[in-house]
Amino acid sequence: MKYQLTELVNSLSKEEVRNFKLFTSKYKSKGTKALVSLFDIVRKGKMDEYDDKIVNMVLPNGTKNNYYRLKNRLIQEIEDSLADLYRKKDESFEVFRLLRLAKIFSFKSDYEKSKQYLDEAEKIALKLEDYASIHLIYKQYAALISNLSSINPVDYIQRKRKYNKIHQKIEENKFLIASVNYEMRVTNFAGKNENVSDTLDNLIEQLQIMDELKDSVTMRFEIDQCVRQSLLQRREFALLADYLEQTFETFSSEGLFTKQYHRNKIVMLIWLINTTVKEKLYEKALTYVNILAEALNEHNRLYYQQYFWLHKTSEFVITSYAGDNKKATTIAQKALKEHSLTLAHPHAMAYFINLSTVYFNDKNLNKALEYLALIISDASFNNLAPVWKISLKTMQLIYHIEDKNYDYAKNIYDNIRRSHRDILKEEGYKREGMFLDILRDFIQIPQPLKSEKVVNKINHFLETYPDFEPAANEGINYNIWISAKIKRTDYYSEMIGR
Repeated sequence: MKYQLTELVNSLSKEEVRNFKLFTSKYKSKGTKALVSLFDIVRKGKMDEYDDKIVNMVLPNGTKNNYYRLKNRLIQEIEDSLADLYRKKDESFEVFRLLRLAKIFSFKSDYEKSKQYLDEAEKIALKLEDYASIHLIYKQYAALISNLSSINPVDYIQRKRKYNKIHQKIEENKFLIASVNYEMRVTNFAGKNENVSDTLDNLIEQLQIMDELKDSVTMRFEIDQCVRQSLLQRREFALLADYLEQTFETFSSEGLFTKQYHRNKIVMLIWLINTTVKEKLYEKALTYVNILAEALNEHNRLYYQQYFWLHKTSEFVITSYAGDNKKATTIAQKALKEHSLTLAHPHAMAYFINLSTVYFNDKNLNKALEYLALIISDASFNNLAPVWKISLKTMQLIYHIEDKNYDYAKNIYDNIRRSHRDILKEEGYKREGMFLDILRDFIQIPQPLKSEKVVNKINHFLETYPDFEPAANEGINYNIWISAKIKRTDYYSEMIGR
């Protein structure tokens, strides 16, 4: 893969860079200096890793072949340093360490020692309910049977069948849950796919009647996830909020949020934040944002890097909903100054969309367009689900109407209608289609609100879709925008007034 070294180096956090330097200095050998020198050149972006000049910089009098070997060694050293750093952060890594040791002693024909490591690995894997690893452990047990009389084949076969049955059922459920998650994620949980509800109902029923897993902590979290998704798909936000609060309290009191399940705690807090926002309980949502901040610092910041941007997005968005848009902007920009964020990050799109909206609230159209353009002009925009493409292009259309750039707005409108002609005819996209018709009138009619036909369209839209739903697919809420136009007020005042 081209630019493998550059991409790997650029993906490292400050902690990972520091660990690499310590790791390399701990195992100094011939060529270490050149290794670190190449790492620093690539990290600081001084030159392309394929530039011929870089060879003489890191390996004076060296050849290209020497340089390629150094590159490969650096990649391996970085990977080894990451494995060393993260082996203590996840107990499942210890299972793999013991598996490797079991295999080493099997090669050495020390079968008793190999079995000791397998027994230890099995004990940890069962504690973690890691049946995928247990499958690998029993493959190594099988290799030892012919060499060790202490392994009872009958007992081994019975246990293997039991664990295989559990593993197979868990994997089936995981695939079902993953497919449901995908269907909901591509529509930003907008409830546009009715089949998802039936799938979730069937899945919850299956999970609850599985005797083999009735005492499994992992399965309790799986059932919780399905219940959450089911309530969300049905858009029963009040019921979902109550369920989440009770479940979080129950799981906390029972001590289920151990290091192994710390990610589940973080995810549940994110759900609590999003659901209380849907219910417009902004002060309560900010309380959960603070609890999330504390959780991200637990267990030596185990998931801090992974969920930092989701936390910051929640913080500044809710602060804006709560009525302090200036503070929201400050929070968002402070995070960007302290940490780098590119669209390659999975949470970058949500961050930039919401930051664009916050600037729109502040009537700063240039900044609003700037952050929206980061997404729309990127090649990854073409890979987004239709609901996102329509939503983002509609945001852009609103910005240009507000800026009275009607010619450009007309081009955007035509592009949306042309590119999504078929999908806008579907019942699930009726709201978007009705709103686009109104926007067309704002583009083509000099004083649209003096037109009886346009006003009738607007009234019909507001009667059909009267509610304001925070954190929906619409970066700029269609209902709020139209209502603000009718009342001759600004968008943000109308929004916080709801």
